[in-house]
Amino acid sequence: MTRSFFVGSMMAALAAVGSASAQESLYLGESEGSHADASVSPFSVPAGVQLVDLERWFWRDITFSVRPAPSYQTHPGRRQGVLGFISNVPFAGGATLYGCMANDYSDRFTSRDPACEGHLPMPQISVTGYVAATPLPGTVPLYRCMRVAGLPSGRWGDHFDTTDANCEGVKYAHFEGVLGYIWR
Repeated sequence: MTRSFFVGSMMAALAAVGSASAQESLYLGESEGSHADASVSPFSVPAGVQLVDLERWFWRDITFSVRPAPSYQTHPGRRQGVLGFISNVPFAGGATLYGCMANDYSDRFTSRDPACEGHLPMPQISVTGYVAATPLPGTVPLYRCMRVAGLPSGRWGDHFDTTDANCEGVKYAHFEGVLGYIWR
C-alpha cells in the first residue's frame, strides 16, 4: 500500500468520525476558520499528487517545516506536529516549496523562491515539496510568519509556517504572506 493511498484513506476515515466541535485538532495552527474551510470541500487531489506530511520541528531556537525524514535519518530537534499535506512530486497547478537557511545559519525557512530570497538552500533537502499555487478543494492556506523579538542574543529572527493567519498568537510574530495551499 503506498503512503499516498494510506494518507487518503486515513483522511476519509477522519472526516467520518464526527463534528468539528467534538474533535480535537490533529493539525498545528488549526483555527475554527481553517478547519471549516477544509471541511466544506471534499478532500481531493489532482492527478499525480503523492501526499506526504508537512511536519513542523523545533531545534534550539529554530522552527522549521519539512517532509518526514527517510527511515535511515532524522531531523534535528523535536517534532511539533503536522501542518497538513504537500505533494512529494511536482504536479500541474503546483508550486515548489524550497528549504532554505539564513546566510548566518541562524534560521531555517521555506520559500517559493529558488534562490532562497538571497540566503542558502538547505543542503540535501533543497526542495521541501510541492503546494497548490491556488486554492483547491480540501486545501487551506499555508502562511509564513517570522518572530522578530524575544529571541536569544545574536538571533535576528525565526521564520515559521502555519495555517493560522494570526501567526498562532506567537508574541512578536509578523505575518509575511501565503506560501501556497496544503491539504487537510
